[in-house]
Amino acid sequence: MQLYVWGPALDAPSIDPKCVVIESYLRLVKQQYTIVKCNDPQQSPTGELPLLNDGSAWIAGVERILNYLSQHGRDANKDLTADQKAEYTAYSALVQDKLYDCMLYTWYADSTNFIKNIRPTYAKLLSFPNRYIVPVQLKKNAKARLEKYSVEITRDDVGLPQNEKEEMKELLKSGWHHMFQLARETYSVLQSQLGEQNYMFGSNASTLDCVVFGYLALHLYPDLSHRRLQHILMHEYPALARYCDRMKQLLFQQETVESEAAQDVPSLWRTFKNNPMGFWGTVKDDVVSYMGSAADEKKGKSQSQVDFERKRVWSIAGGITFFLAYVIYNGVVSIDLNGEDDDDDDE
Repeated sequence: MQLYVWGPALDAPSIDPKCVVIESYLRLVKQQYTIVKCNDPQQSPTGELPLLNDGSAWIAGVERILNYLSQHGRDANKDLTADQKAEYTAYSALVQDKLYDCMLYTWYADSTNFIKNIRPTYAKLLSFPNRYIVPVQLKKNAKARLEKYSVEITRDDVGLPQNEKEEMKELLKSGWHHMFQLARETYSVLQSQLGEQNYMFGSNASTLDCVVFGYLALHLYPDLSHRRLQHILMHEYPALARYCDRMKQLLFQQETVESEAAQDVPSLWRTFKNNPMGFWGTVKDDVVSYMGSAADEKKGKSQSQVDFERKRVWSIAGGITFFLAYVIYNGVVSIDLNGEDDDDDDE
């Protein structure tokens, strides 16, 4: 098996929590695999990482990969009871929603963290020109996602001392942003479930532990200019901090084995090249789904989120159109508009 991921960064196994989740899972079930640090979601047919290659099978996205592995004899939840499996679903959803949003807040709403840590880290992982484009796009995505919490990504560190100890004193005296309260609430739920156990469901780690560790790792380990989530974990929820260290010790003692990318990676471009009608059908479906603003609002999305997603779809469609025009104009792809058969012309 090959696992395509965002590479390690910020003292974590990957800069992306979803990639940490899947690599943790593969190590937990003792599946042999190699890592491809591609740092390019466009290599995935769905435009997302992680991407798993198992022979002729290509699976993208956390849930799809976990389902695939469990269906092929690599099920870390096989010893759980029916009640525990139901609890896994609830806790996993909580972690992937709340902990991810809190991470986005500290990475992008905190301008000091973004300018001094996050943007330079992505610049090292990405090639030109993506190192200048992707961080800004990620910040825009974070802004849209965080609007449900009434968060505006401006500058939340204006007027605070730049010395960390003095800053923490000032924050404790003046109060914390409500996103840190959300982090505390989520930590409390997880620490309550953990209790005196080594892992979330007892003495053996399960899929939930991989999910929790994947997201908590990017709260605890990154050496940011403002380490507020790290401060909360270490001083208010030390059991969770020790739990993260225990998971890291359990799963990441051995070095990762790297490999070169396969020749048949089903990237977005290859997907279009091999099946253009299917590709455009997928684009059309995405556009239709995003255009349903009324339905989106019923799902709890704000109008600004709907507008952002609509613009994102049209920007993708515009980029694809520009790209196709470029390759046709430069002779990379040629299209014969003068068919010799009248029947073909009619068709």
